[in-house]
Amino acid sequence: MAWLPRGTPYVIGTDLFEDWTYVHRHLKRPQLRVTRAGDAFSVFLFADGWYVNLEQPQRRTASGFDYEDELLDVWVPFGGEPELLDEDELDEAVRRGFISPEREAEIQAKAERILAEPPWPTGWEDWQAEPGWQVPDLPPGWDVS
Repeated sequence: MAWLPRGTPYVIGTDLFEDWTYVHRHLKRPQLRVTRAGDAFSVFLFADGWYVNLEQPQRRTASGFDYEDELLDVWVPFGGEPELLDEDELDEAVRRGFISPEREAEIQAKAERILAEPPWPTGWEDWQAEPGWQVPDLPPGWDVS
């Protein structure tokens, strides 16, 4: 579990397929990230729905967790139907040779399994952060391998 309140700093690459650098940003809306050891996805719980991030299972590091994002995502608004997101990014990654067609098929199959056996609701939908909890900061050395 990771509680990420509004304003939590994070770092993201500037371009998915070209030369890129890190850009510092701050979350615009709070989220609770639910990840179980060994799962090849995480569920982000927002005030208006679930966002399932397809990824390789997370690995513990000295400064937190690392994982490889698989580009394809699922969005499910509360009371609504799930929809796949970022299919265009996955297609572009295959077109440019970053992901093989075989790997793309595996990722698509994973998305179909998630849709067939949804990891939502998570059981954490009513959870609230304790009053007074502080916005976290990036840990020292986050940018060092």
